Formats: sequence, structure tokens, C-alpha cells
Amino acid sequence: MREDRRQGGGTGGSERDMEDVVGKRVLVERRSTDRIAPPLGAYSHAARVSPEGVVLHIAGQVGNAPDGTVAPDACGQTVQALRNIAAVVEDAGGTPAEGLVSLFTMVASREALPGVRRGIGEVFAEWFPEGDYPINSLCVVAGLAREDLLVEIASVAVVPG
Repeated sequence: MREDRRQGGGTGGSERDMEDVVGKRVLVERRSTDRIAPPLGAYSHAARVSPEGVVLHIAGQVGNAPDGTVAPDACGQTVQALRNIAAVVEDAGGTPAEGLVSLFTMVASREALPGVRRGIGEVFAEWFPEGDYPINSLCVVAGLAREDLLVEIASVAVVPG
């Protein structure tokens, strides 16, 4: 099982917990605990946000590239949706690796799930190489805004205040 990964360990909620070993402020502290079942995928059980950060709520992003084209498969759409989220976070002065708190992933069919998981895995390997993943709730929905869309990802991030 994954262990509780709080900075500084212990069960307290001190300000020291939000600072890493070199003294750099941590905007988001992602946590998983062995007191419940381990996550079923690439996500953490919880996240704590530093009071020094500004919360950024990001509308659901789909797999459309800046030119409006949409990837034909779930993996490509997932990668593009996550790249779109990164662009919004970066435009606000942050990075997904440091500031992504949570995702809400909606998938248009069960058949698309393997591609979505593959896309998340590809991007998360780049953003979170040590497995310190944001929260992610995933659900299968009856459909999205257009028939060609297979995935939509809403998110919350924290950027420097």
C-alpha cells in the first residue's frame, strides 16, 4: 500500500508540512494513506492547498487542439485535454506539476477507458515522475457536448499568489 506522503510526516497540519526539505514553499501537498484501500489508478486520496496560493478553477477541457482539430481516439483526446489544462495553468503563472490539485474526468463510454488511462499515464509520467498525483474522480457519462468528444476533464489548480 502507498504510505501517507505528507511533507514532514506525522499527522499534524503544521505550516512546516507545506515546506519541502530545501525550504521551497509547496503549493499543493498530495496525500494518500494506508488507512484506506490504495487508489485504483493514477491519483492521490487527498490534497492540501497552501494558504499562499491562489485557487484556479478550470472549465472542462476536451481533446481539441488550438487549431480546433480533435484527435480520433481517447488517448489522443486525453493527452490534448491535459495539455489544454496545462496551458491554462501556465497562463495563470503556475505549472501542472506544482499546482494541479484535482481532476474530474468524464468519459463518454466504457470502451474509451483504456485510452483515457493510457493518455493520463503518458502525461502524468512527465508531470509527476515520482507518482505524486493529483486527486482524480472518473466517471462514465452518457455523452459529452459533441458526439466526437470522448473525454472531458475539469480541474482545480493552485498558482502562486
